[in-house]
Parts: sequence; structure tokens; C-alpha cells
Amino acid sequence: MATKKITELSNLATPVGADILPIVDDVAGTATTKKVTATNLMTLAPVQSVAGRTGTVTLSNTDISGLGTAATSESTEFSPAFFSIVSETTTARTLSDSDNGKVIVCSNAGQVIVTIPSGLTSGFNCTITQGGAGTVTIVGSGASINGFNNKTATAGQYAVVNVIPVGTNAYYVDGDLTFAPLINTYSVDFDGTNDYMSISGLTSCYAFSCWIKPDSTITSSSGNAGNLLGQNSTAWFGALGGNITGDFTDEIITIRPSSQTGFAYTSNTDSIPSSAWTHIAFRWEATNSQTNPGGAGYDIFKNGTKVGNAVGTSPITSPITFSTALLGARQTSAYFFSGKIDEVGFWSSTVTEADITTMYNGGVPGNLTTLNPFGWWRMGDDDGGTGTTITDQGSGGNDGTLTNGPTFSTDIPS
Repeated sequence: MATKKITELSNLATPVGADILPIVDDVAGTATTKKVTATNLMTLAPVQSVAGRTGTVTLSNTDISGLGTAATSESTEFSPAFFSIVSETTTARTLSDSDNGKVIVCSNAGQVIVTIPSGLTSGFNCTITQGGAGTVTIVGSGASINGFNNKTATAGQYAVVNVIPVGTNAYYVDGDLTFAPLINTYSVDFDGTNDYMSISGLTSCYAFSCWIKPDSTITSSSGNAGNLLGQNSTAWFGALGGNITGDFTDEIITIRPSSQTGFAYTSNTDSIPSSAWTHIAFRWEATNSQTNPGGAGYDIFKNGTKVGNAVGTSPITSPITFSTALLGARQTSAYFFSGKIDEVGFWSSTVTEADITTMYNGGVPGNLTTLNPFGWWRMGDDDGGTGTTITDQGSGGNDGTLTNGPTFSTDIPS
């Protein structure tokens, strides 16, 4: 056969509808019209299969993941579930396999909690959006949830978050994220008789924060009302009420290490009420504390305001070091606090006054994650409000142990 250009090949006079490429050859010296047809190609094409079937195949939801409507051989279009939009108007939603591939639009004005449970189908994924004013927080129940820099909540209205599977019961969240608002459910109630929480593995205390609601109002004349954090049998760290030591008069909150005088907030008019939660915080100031003008000392804060105003005759010059501590007592046999305590933080490095403002958060406990606490005991929120272990959410990993029967309460700062 002579080499020919395609333009020199003769055309069929009347190509058949099934012809794809009519050509001419002359293999035997006689020009013979040939053609390639659709039938020829289908006969020689490799055999393909779907779900193990060959030949004419009818597709269904089980053949193609994500199809919301069965696709049959007569279908002209698919309806993928990925494009299914689900409206969530409540403040809580637990995902299920039926949410796989869907877009969930949360429109409630309050905080919305979306829970990813364990046991979802392998490869589960979806998209979550904040369609309303309420922040959407993604949490796990038997499933681990991780976001970049611990961010697991929507950053604002119209924010979009993708839930990405990375393993069995393990997910990353990606998108328009910020730190999750604090979800506070529990506090711990101490009976004032022998209850306390023991903590070990601590270090020098540069700052301390907690919320308290005493069983009775604390004033400078109410007498000893317990201690917040016990260092040993002779030291006070957050002694409450008057008549604590001979160093001060009219004291309401006192810090006094062993064998040395310390710092205090004194007032014969102010009080810590029993009818409301109060935020108490201490912060070490190395140069010019309010409690010790011109020198070092612990500044004392009440509800975000610096109130410490008194110093002893021989104040300490460096932060107090703890190895073990008792929350709600000075020692195991005396000075027990009667009332509720919540959201306890401990810092082993310097914090600022702005950090104290973040802790107070306008009267509602703030998320301490950004402040990098060495110890953070949420008093039941990470432990389901049961048992005797209070998990440390700080970098130290020093869990607290409830001793002698403190009980969980749903009365919380709000």
C-alpha cells in the first residue's frame, strides 16, 4: 500500500450513521473501501465493570459514594448528597451517617454545639457553616477533634468549617476557625469540714485564678473562712476573711508564705458575697506591685479589678514555690473552704494585667488556652461531672484528686 495523506483518501459516497472514520486501503492492489464503526470499537474495547458487574450496568447508591438519588441506565442526571443542604436551627446537633457529605447550616443566635460521635462510617466528612449569630463549636464524643492551634469553632457569621477524617474516630477541622468559647457545666462544692482537692507536680506560682461562691458572705469581720490554695501547714495563699494573722487588720484576701509576712486586700466595707460568683486572681509583679509599692509582690484582683493594698513588714521577694498543694484548704486538718470553686488556673511564668482581664472575661469564665496555663482544672467539665479525678488541661498535666467527698454542682459562673 502506497503511503497516502489523509486528504488523498477517498470518501465513502454515503457514510453509514455508525461510521466513525471511513478510510480506503489497497492492500491487495485493489482499492477497497473500509471503515471503522462504533460496533468494531465496542467489540475490541477492554471490558469494564462496576461493582463486579459487566455488560449493561445499572448504578445505585451503593455503587457510587455520595449519591442521594439512584442513578439507573435510564437516568439523565445524578443527585449527589454532597449538594444536600441541611438546616440546623437548634443549639445542638449530633452528627450521624446520614450527614455524610452534606452541608449543615447552623442558624441559631445562641452558641451551637455540633458533636461528632464515635462509630461513624469510615471516611465520614461534611461541611458546617455558621449561618446565624451563634458561634458553632465542634466537639467529639468518643472521637478526637483537632484544629490548627487548637481552634475548633467558627470565627463568625458565614464561616465555613470542613470536617476531615484522618483515622478511625479521628478528625481534623479546617476553615474559618477560632478558639472555642468555654463550655462550662460543672463546679465543685466543698463542705467546709474536710473536703479538698490535692495537686502534685506544681512549681513557682506567677499567677493563680479561680471562681468562688462561698456558702456565707465573707467580710473582714466574718473570721476565717478557709483558704484557696494550701502550700503547707503554716502558709496561706488566698486566705479568706479577717483574723487570719497578726500582720493585717480588716483583711478579706491574704497571701502569707511560711515565716514571712505577705500581701493582702483589706477593707471594712467590701465583701465576697454568697449570692454570686466572684473571680479571685493573684499575679506576681517583680518591680512595683500595688500591694508593695516600689517593690515586688503579689497583686490581688477581685472581679478583674486590682484591689490588693497592704504589705507586711518582711514581704517575700520571689514567687512562692509549690510542689504539692491543696485546693480549698491550708492543710489536711484545718482551714477548709465552704462553698463552690470553679475554673482554677495556675501559671509558672509571668502573666500581664491584660491576661487577668481575659481570665475574668467580663464576669463569665474565659477560655484560658491562649494564656498557656501550667495548670487548668475545670472542676468537672472534662470529666463528665463524675469521679474523683479533675483532669489538668494545662501544660503540666497534673491531675487533681478530690478527697473526702466534694460533690459536683451545676451552679456555675455566668
